[in-house]
Amino acid sequence: MPNPTAAHSTETDDASQPLISSDAAREPLIPSVSPSTPSDGAPPSADESAATPGFFIWALTLSACISGLLFGFDTGVISATLVSVGADLSARPLSTLDKALVTAATALFALLASPASGLLADAWGRKRVVLVADVLFALGALAQAAAGEVWVMVVGRAVVGLAVGSASFVVPLYIGELAPATWRGRLVTIVALFITGGQVVAYVIGWLFSRMPGGWRRMVGLGAVPAIVQLFTLVYMPETPRWLIKHGDEDRARLVLRKVYGKDQEAIVKTIMIRVEKEIEEEEAAMSKTVHHSSGSTSGFKEHIIRMRDNFSELVTVPGHRRALIISCMLQGAQQLCGFVSQPF
Repeated sequence: MPNPTAAHSTETDDASQPLISSDAAREPLIPSVSPSTPSDGAPPSADESAATPGFFIWALTLSACISGLLFGFDTGVISATLVSVGADLSARPLSTLDKALVTAATALFALLASPASGLLADAWGRKRVVLVADVLFALGALAQAAAGEVWVMVVGRAVVGLAVGSASFVVPLYIGELAPATWRGRLVTIVALFITGGQVVAYVIGWLFSRMPGGWRRMVGLGAVPAIVQLFTLVYMPETPRWLIKHGDEDRARLVLRKVYGKDQEAIVKTIMIRVEKEIEEEEAAMSKTVHHSSGSTSGFKEHIIRMRDNFSELVTVPGHRRALIISCMLQGAQQLCGFVSQPF
């Protein structure tokens, strides 16, 4: 016959025990994986948020932002130039049409150059496009300074417009692809500061040379100086790692990333290399599928045209992209309508 006292004691002992033992409680329900030993065999990941720009990235940013200074200078200096030119062009005072053509040439050719610079940046590299823009800035400034006819002045302003359109597109891209992720927005913003700073410099120079005979030639000619300075400084700066990886030069890309993050940050360098390679592979796979679906096998310039078409389609049809596009266009329109760049007629 079972002993009821013993049975009650056993039940009491069982009830007093925890449902989960202390050893089991210390074990996680989902086994954790150490960051240093990933289960999929991939190289260890590293946190980029702690990376800060050193002397190299600051020097590169300031060197590239000279294009923003030229942008602001060339769009601002024309105000003082048209007031001071008198009858020095075509041996007669400028008409309203002359002033309109001289002023509008820069904006028109900047509009035309901006989309084309994207294709050139993919084919030639970001750095080379900026260097070409420097050459155009210098040639346009010198052409304006030496102009004796209205049409020469218009051509000089058009050449400057090509440089403005190219630099305004590629320079933020160049800085963004080289800067550490957490500092990318702040460093790219410096370009906008240089643009407004260039306009201030243009107005000061216009004031200084306004009463000097032929001073307007010095106003526009001084635009060649920053372009030449940037041309010589940017020659020693590297191409972006993304462009190098896309064109199969991983060794140079790794060297550039070590300059940006430091030689002792090899884990960050490896992480960025792997991420960029994966992004490029996904882009190329999507692009090849789109190209094959559109027109069979093709390459080169036609691929870029198809990519531009698809990007524009996404920009207009995706609601989030469309809202951002509308807001940016409204800001740009308000900026011009409020007299951001005053152009006398």
